[in-house]
Amino acid sequence: MKKILVPIDFSDNAKAAFLYAMQLANQLNWTVSAVHVYHPTTIYVNEWMTISEDGMIKFLEERLSSFVQENVGNLSERMELPSVEQEVNIGFPAEKLVEMSKTDEVDLIVMGTTGASGLLEKIFGKISSHVSQEADCPVLLIPTAAQFRPIQNIMYASEYDSANEDTLFQMSTYSNLLNANIYMVHVHNNESEAAEKLGYALLEKVFEEKSPWLKFKMASIKSDSVAHGLEQYAKENDIDWMVLVKPHLRFWEKLTRKSHTNEIIMNPQIPLMVMH
Repeated sequence: MKKILVPIDFSDNAKAAFLYAMQLANQLNWTVSAVHVYHPTTIYVNEWMTISEDGMIKFLEERLSSFVQENVGNLSERMELPSVEQEVNIGFPAEKLVEMSKTDEVDLIVMGTTGASGLLEKIFGKISSHVSQEADCPVLLIPTAAQFRPIQNIMYASEYDSANEDTLFQMSTYSNLLNANIYMVHVHNNESEAAEKLGYALLEKVFEEKSPWLKFKMASIKSDSVAHGLEQYAKENDIDWMVLVKPHLRFWEKLTRKSHTNEIIMNPQIPLMVMH
């Protein structure tokens, strides 16, 4: 059975991601693995006593168990609960999560977003930024305010040259599992419109020829700001997820070149999936 890995740091962001992952796993009939990654340091309880590493691991296992039980209890009356594994690992969180993504046992990482410094870090947080770029599986980033609902509409925010067969396969998998529509959305401005019409047509041809089973719609929208254009389209079309493809850095640069938060974050209510 396929598995969703959820990193848990006991924050509100982690709680939001865990609750979202549990409900998504229920819809997909997948399992959930709640993982806390502990980087060993000396933890002072008071000036005379420290907690040993073994003691800290035991403490964290108990805390993780309490976290899971508390949040599972919030869902048990509303749905059939998926199986939940619990694990405490030792290491640097970002590196350990990427390492875990490289196994056949992890099919999707669902994690909360946090605020920090830097470009992508301002959007996703330092750890989630690293994991979303380096993981071997898709990473679904959940804003703290996001509420789960059955996934019906997925927006693929695309440069016209960013589609490839791997991306098509991944999106078709989720589209089929969730019975969801895919919206292929490309944002252009006046200066690039003529040059990009050809690329848009090529992208449409790729999808029609290589993935005819996909339920998809194509849209090319005009906006001086990529982020604003996507945000507006998402609101108007009741989008549940936005999907970006990691290797196409040109798109990331266009998305993050503005310094204003409203230009960077499309819609804080919409989960963002990064595919590779």
